[in-house]
Amino acid sequence: MSRKKPSVVALAVISEGLLLLLAYTIAWITKTPIVWNVSTWALVMGALCAIPLLIGNHLLWMWTEKHPASIYARFSREVVRPLCGMVTTREAFYIGLLSGIGEEVFFRGALNDLLMSYAGASAALAVSSFLFAYVHFIGNVRRFGGMIPLYTGVGAILWIICQTTGSLAAAAMTHATYNFFAIVLMKYLDKRETDLTTTTDQIFDEPRESP
Repeated sequence: MSRKKPSVVALAVISEGLLLLLAYTIAWITKTPIVWNVSTWALVMGALCAIPLLIGNHLLWMWTEKHPASIYARFSREVVRPLCGMVTTREAFYIGLLSGIGEEVFFRGALNDLLMSYAGASAALAVSSFLFAYVHFIGNVRRFGGMIPLYTGVGAILWIICQTTGSLAAAAMTHATYNFFAIVLMKYLDKRETDLTTTTDQIFDEPRESP
């Protein structure tokens, strides 16, 4: 009897839960409390800050359609699209929420505070953003390591949002909003492409009547 593979949501709960645990362990050891600074303004700003990221993501997707051999296209084809196809819209919401909380509380929260205390803002920005990118490719650095600079840039943007707004909650909201809509958009584009291909195949496969 084959064992059922854990769902994407279950894996998200485990991975983001571990980051959450690690973040609060660091905060406890260093006696540096993690401050979320939750407010309506911070949440609204965080959600709005996701819009440029989503636009950038869509433009990159359009570019990959014209450059199928690029690392961005291969990563989308081999990793992103299959994962997005495995989840429902409700599950995408949970994944977005979990990643927004878990990753932000660690990388822009506990780790950033630790680096700021010992190395300053520039080092905190660089190191936390790079590590944020790197953990997304653990086990796949050889295949998709070329994606790390892009993810480091995303990490830097989230760092800037956190520092500019003075709210970890704002960065978490940006992250969660982006992940949710990026997954939903990818599911929609994939479905549209599949439907178009199926329709085209049906048109050309239809038997023609003899004159």
